Amino acid sequence: MRKLLRDIIIAILIVTAAFSVFKISNKYSMSVLKGDIDFTVISKSCENAKAIATDDNKNLYIAYRDWLKAIDNEGKEKILFKNKELDIEDIIYYENKIIYISGDKLEEYSLDSGLVNTLYSGIPNGGNGIDRKLLLKDDIIYLSVGGSTNSGIAEGNEVDLPSMDITLTGINYKDTGAFKVKGIISSAGEKISKVAFGNGALYYINLKNNKMNLYSNGIRGITGFDFNSEDEMMAIFSGMKNEGLRPVNRDKDYIYKVEIDKWYGWPDYSGGDPISSPRFKEEEIIQPLIANPPTHVIDGLVYQHKTLDTLKELAIDTEGTILEKDSLLFWDKEEAVICALSPENIYFKVLKIKESSEIKDIIFNKDEFLILDSSLGCIYRISQKQGMLGFKLPIEIWTFILGLTFVLLSILVLKLTKKFHK
Repeated sequence: MRKLLRDIIIAILIVTAAFSVFKISNKYSMSVLKGDIDFTVISKSCENAKAIATDDNKNLYIAYRDWLKAIDNEGKEKILFKNKELDIEDIIYYENKIIYISGDKLEEYSLDSGLVNTLYSGIPNGGNGIDRKLLLKDDIIYLSVGGSTNSGIAEGNEVDLPSMDITLTGINYKDTGAFKVKGIISSAGEKISKVAFGNGALYYINLKNNKMNLYSNGIRGITGFDFNSEDEMMAIFSGMKNEGLRPVNRDKDYIYKVEIDKWYGWPDYSGGDPISSPRFKEEEIIQPLIANPPTHVIDGLVYQHKTLDTLKELAIDTEGTILEKDSLLFWDKEEAVICALSPENIYFKVLKIKESSEIKDIIFNKDEFLILDSSLGCIYRISQKQGMLGFKLPIEIWTFILGLTFVLLSILVLKLTKKFHK
């Protein structure tokens, strides 16, 4: 009898230990760095996915470069459509439609009819490896278009298109001036007129009448943005790199509160500081390119990170169901962590992820964050901690545990019964 009990205890300890390290040994594991959250893998086979969206019924929509698929709230998958001419960068869900940005077009796919309609065309591409991003608030869609160049000077086929009327200082780098194609110089006092859709800007489109307007500009690139519960837009701004014809030293990534009709300084300011600041120079002070900046005071800086080209994707817990209300969740690529910024601007780490992870999207959906990792090919759910383990095991694992427990108890009962009848 003692031997049986010993064997049962050993078996239980082995099973407990095995499943306690389940998430560590699992391909999709993350290490929890904040003790009151839970994570679950809700979808796999998402390699190379570009973006995700959800509807009010928690159906999930996943965008790839040239196709879309849906996963309903029961886990059933369905391919919506494919088009090899597409190059999707981001999507949102709106009134039973999937709206996506691809090439020079903003288009909508109807989930009812299966038809595609073009909302806008002639939209420029961004540059610097920063995808254009979409954000929905009520009936307004916000579209970010990053700068084509690092710091205002073209070095290839790219060229920045101004979203406001500007006057140039005439500063040239080799044979190229600001807002010019490579090989074209500028002159002092030269005026350049704005275009309908410019680079380094944020636009908003009313989906009820399809009217488009400039929201704000002077932004090198937005790598993630969302609204908090006070309807304030918070965004990650990518700083300028120390490379090319107009290299910028010691720039960082930033988080800004973005307001309408504000200019945020690019390519002549970053982090609120003028480009001529000693902070940014190498051997010589960098001279500004724009002679008529809308302002010399850049407002809205909330947080300055310690590194550059690191912070990506962003969503806000507007309900306070997972983190403190209005905390920002985003990816720190350099440290391979999902981190957060509290309303008091305190930075803290939430999850340690794999070095090979490539986070392409983070969205908040009422009581959960959804995180798309296109490198590992999965979607994580982050929610409030549930259960003693602090994470959820798949139903197959719980079935195995319950089955093993039943077998062990049956053996124990059988042994006790035989002993009783002796």
